[in-house]
Amino acid sequence: MTRHALKFILLVLATGLLAPAAANAELKVVATLSDLGWIAERVGGDDAEVTTLCPGHQDPHYLPAKPSLTRKLKKADLLVYNGLELEVGWLPQLIKCARNRNVKAGACGELDCSHAVRHVLDVPTGQVDRSQGDIHPHGNPHYLLDPRLGVAVARLMADRMAELDPDAAERYHRRADDFAAEIKARLPVWAEKMRAATSCPLIVYHQHWEYLLTWLGLDNIASIEHRPGINPSPQHVEEVIELGRRQACIYILAASWDNRKIADRAAERMDAPLAILPGAVGAVEEATGYIEMFDVICERLSEASIDGVRPQEGLTR
Repeated sequence: MTRHALKFILLVLATGLLAPAAANAELKVVATLSDLGWIAERVGGDDAEVTTLCPGHQDPHYLPAKPSLTRKLKKADLLVYNGLELEVGWLPQLIKCARNRNVKAGACGELDCSHAVRHVLDVPTGQVDRSQGDIHPHGNPHYLLDPRLGVAVARLMADRMAELDPDAAERYHRRADDFAAEIKARLPVWAEKMRAATSCPLIVYHQHWEYLLTWLGLDNIASIEHRPGINPSPQHVEEVIELGRRQACIYILAASWDNRKIADRAAERMDAPLAILPGAVGAVEEATGYIEMFDVICERLSEASIDGVRPQEGLTR
């Protein structure tokens, strides 16, 4: 064998050995929700391969636990999930079937992102049971609708990604810092869009928006859904309608997956605008990313609050 032939064979062998190593260098991340998937992609950058289980147009309470989702979990190095029992109806089953020790409870590759939330809202007091509807015993799980908590989650992800992949630690933290700076720059822009909305109370379909409303300082006076996750009784809807009709200005919020028939009928009876907001990244066409989602939310809330004013009508109809 000539010297040139030997060099060629060694080069081919080296290339064949190095190529799989480069592919395996990516941290394989599985996110339960589209919001978490977007943040994980932002923090992970080129160092992570991110897969999302629940698309943005799907109500995350009721995702079917399909075998295809189990397969996505089998090779994950890191599972990032919302927590506060939002995914309790399907995630435990997927983890059990995946048999991936990396993402089992207590493993380094299992990250409950609700640990980034210092003050959980709507923690119920007293005994909780299913007769009360889809009550979350540890509190309201929809914290990602406050962008400041999205930043906290990004930093939590960066810490865990750095722990799993120390060689890229600096890059994970830098990307989380860049994301935090971008959110900070957008906060006054969103506040400016929402200025007109602060004078009008609102009614929500489902208690999905508490973190959003707390962040923006908006006043929620009622929920069309009397018990979360259960279609409201006609009597309860009628009571909410009468309450709304007594307001000088009012508007209604619903997510794209809520019962539009009931929400539309209540809005019509109240003569109030109905704002359909993206409850997650990808829930509506314009909400292509986490930041864009809040652009859409603030724009639609601003329009609804202006349309909801009833000039010169006073407090009754």
